[in-house]
Amino acid sequence: MKNKPLILIVDDMKDNRLIIRMALKKENYILEEALNGQEALQKCQEFKPDVILMDAIMPVMDGYQATEAIRKMEEFNRTSILMITSLNEKSDMIKALKAGVNDFISKPFDKHELIARCSSYANLSKINKQYILASKNPDTQLPNKFALLNDIKLCKNPQIILFRIQDYELLEQFYTNEVVIKIEEKFTKIIFDLIVSDWKDANLYHTSEGEFVLLIDDMESVFSSEKTYKDCMFFYNNIKDKVILLDNYEYGISILISFAHNIQHLYENARMGLNHAIKENTDVVFANDIAQKVKKETQNNIQTIQMIRKALNDEKVVSYFQPLYNNKTKKIEKYESLVRIIGEDSKVISPFFFLDIAKKGKYYTQITKKVLQNSFNALELTTADISINISATDIEDRHINKLIIDFCKDNPDKIKRVVFELLEDENFKDFNAVKEFIRTVKSYGALIAIDDFGSGYSNFERLLDFQPDILKIDGSLVKNIDKNQFSRDMVETMQDFATKIGVKTVAEFVSSEAIFNIVNEIGIDYTQGYFIDEPRENIN
Repeated sequence: MKNKPLILIVDDMKDNRLIIRMALKKENYILEEALNGQEALQKCQEFKPDVILMDAIMPVMDGYQATEAIRKMEEFNRTSILMITSLNEKSDMIKALKAGVNDFISKPFDKHELIARCSSYANLSKINKQYILASKNPDTQLPNKFALLNDIKLCKNPQIILFRIQDYELLEQFYTNEVVIKIEEKFTKIIFDLIVSDWKDANLYHTSEGEFVLLIDDMESVFSSEKTYKDCMFFYNNIKDKVILLDNYEYGISILISFAHNIQHLYENARMGLNHAIKENTDVVFANDIAQKVKKETQNNIQTIQMIRKALNDEKVVSYFQPLYNNKTKKIEKYESLVRIIGEDSKVISPFFFLDIAKKGKYYTQITKKVLQNSFNALELTTADISINISATDIEDRHINKLIIDFCKDNPDKIKRVVFELLEDENFKDFNAVKEFIRTVKSYGALIAIDDFGSGYSNFERLLDFQPDILKIDGSLVKNIDKNQFSRDMVETMQDFATKIGVKTVAEFVSSEAIFNIVNEIGIDYTQGYFIDEPRENIN
């Protein structure tokens, strides 16, 4: 029998598994790996893991399907499953929670968060194995989550107040798990002294480490959401003003609260509300509102995915081209390729309405390939340069990367008229891959532009990394340049800098003659915006 907690890492990407291994290598764990959900099922039966770190999107069997399958095996019904994912839509979270995921860790993950959560859930796994058939939490002897779910079914009009000790994992790291358990025990003994009198008949549950629930059967329907919100704030403020005395030390704690009533999947929706409170740093949330919002977003996302799928099947993913005006030669010399979907009734749909959802629905790569093909085909129709937007995600995708490099090799003349615009992307994982891509395409004659220079991740650090040929000055600075002296000073400074290092500049969002004149006064090389022309389907 193993004496160390065993963690199963399930991810199809070798680099991701390696990063997790490196983060946990100094911890006291046995680490095993699975390349997909199907292999995870086999490894579960072979190694009996204490904690599973599950990727969401994988070939053969994804994380949702694997989690559902694991939960159907009684032996692993309470095994802690943490989904490590870059997906952040509420619909994905609902899907994961329904499948049986315990918690989420967002990509790119924080090493200390990963260690803390693994520590917390490994300890929880140890408890679960010892008390797998028990209905009480072994630390506080309060009814646990399974008792709660059973009791909810017996209520006529159940209402729950779910609350969690804020930064519980940090408390564990700072004070040790033993001390935190004692703090929990002390905390449970004062809860009923800190709540409103209307809650005195509630049942208290200890649903997980640092997490508690008050269950009220509101048989007379006297608790409105407004009243419960005020009562929750009363409880929250009382906790805030309270200290817990333990071994002559005072410990201050705070909580986050999510309450729900008159809704299916009461606990799951309250958990969703609590996750929202944690993410938004909100003290008290009404989970019903969150659930309704998520449901509406889910419906919209489904409709958008259907639209994207139909557009791809019907060849309705097209490129529109917006001209770049050379301020020196007074001519249109470049076009930027911009993706559009042609919807019902020939309506042209901007990427604002579908691109983020496409990324989460696994259609982004197909759209990017289509845009590349459209853009390469457009080179046949003009002698001007074509500018194509590329993200780090695109570069790291081996299929897209190969498509671009193959075009470079096969079209030595055309590639010299291609500008790859590097989009702002906070999900950079492999800088070396991006730099290698830039080196390769530039060796074939393509140019590199940094998009939205002056904001977010597109800053001076990127100049050192990527050595671009063109800087596209962020439109948020340009659009107010005729009214905001600070914006003008910023743009002038960027232009002076670009001139010194021999890089061309483009001013985006030029919407008026006044802005156009200032852009020319400053000496910016190219103008792009509705003052010149809007994006059009055909290159003139």
